[in-house]
Amino acid sequence: MPALQEREGDFSVRVGVIGAGHWHVGIYYLPYLAQMEDVVVVALADPSAETLERRRPLAPGAKAYLDYREMLDMERADFVFAHAAHCEMTELAADLVEAGMPFHMEKPMGLEAGALAKVAEAAEAKGLFVSVPLVSRYFGAAARLLDKADEAGEAFHYYYRQLAGPPERYRAWGVPWMLDPAMAGPGPWFNFGPHAVDLMLAMTGWQPRKVFARASHALHGEAVPDLVSVEIDGGDGRIGVVEVGYTLEKGYERQVTLSTDKLHYSGPGDVGTIAWRDGRAEVVDGPVEDESYRLYTRDVVRRFREGEGPKVGIGQMVKVLRVLCAGSKAIETGEAVEVE
Repeated sequence: MPALQEREGDFSVRVGVIGAGHWHVGIYYLPYLAQMEDVVVVALADPSAETLERRRPLAPGAKAYLDYREMLDMERADFVFAHAAHCEMTELAADLVEAGMPFHMEKPMGLEAGALAKVAEAAEAKGLFVSVPLVSRYFGAAARLLDKADEAGEAFHYYYRQLAGPPERYRAWGVPWMLDPAMAGPGPWFNFGPHAVDLMLAMTGWQPRKVFARASHALHGEAVPDLVSVEIDGGDGRIGVVEVGYTLEKGYERQVTLSTDKLHYSGPGDVGTIAWRDGRAEVVDGPVEDESYRLYTRDVVRRFREGEGPKVGIGQMVKVLRVLCAGSKAIETGEAVEVE
């Protein structure tokens, strides 16, 4: 993958941002990009003029566009941070791939794995840089376990729980589509589930066979579930469990467990102790969860600039989305569903 060609007298990466109204843009990406001396945000695109005006203080020199296609035509961006409602992501990704534009896109990159797989094939055929912020890989303990994959042994149990505050916060953040299953999928499963499934695939090397899932609407009465509990068959007695939901009064709560024939870890994923079955213990104290998006933002720009591949690319997101889609169907049918 070729490195960024630096312009004479200009060593900044010119970034365009699509879907400026996405909550990750206001909370994470624009503030972090503004702190980077080697980045200049040249344009923001969003169908809402009000949203563009609200984001202007975070990128005061950026031009504003209501149509991202016009932005792509008019601006000489090197790299795009792309965001959209989940149901619109795959089409946006396809447009960026067709334009030959390197980009980052928020998970889950769509609601249908088959459609995203076709876009991934086109991106890979072009050698295009496409990064997905599955930031659990940046947590200290998770990163350490991934580093030790060759010596970690055979995983037989994986558990990931992520709970957050009530779903009404998405209305307050200006993204009410997150509460519409037709636009966002089954709530927390397509919101937090990608982090859990990606980490499971990366840590265990499993190729999931079947998924069974249940969803609860008992707490908030929204169209999307409050809580989703998923069991993933990793084959040969290997069991993965993911529980994600909007069940807290505020904030976040996370628990990650990995058990292999050589080690056991149970903790929030960023800190904790890796207990080896031979009696060794390794304490990990960071990076912590709160640093993950800052680390990702800097890392994705560095990887693009230096011609290095993304930590997590579109091909991996396709694998994750296949599990998510099986889980979504399992929620609907009440039966175990094979992963395609």
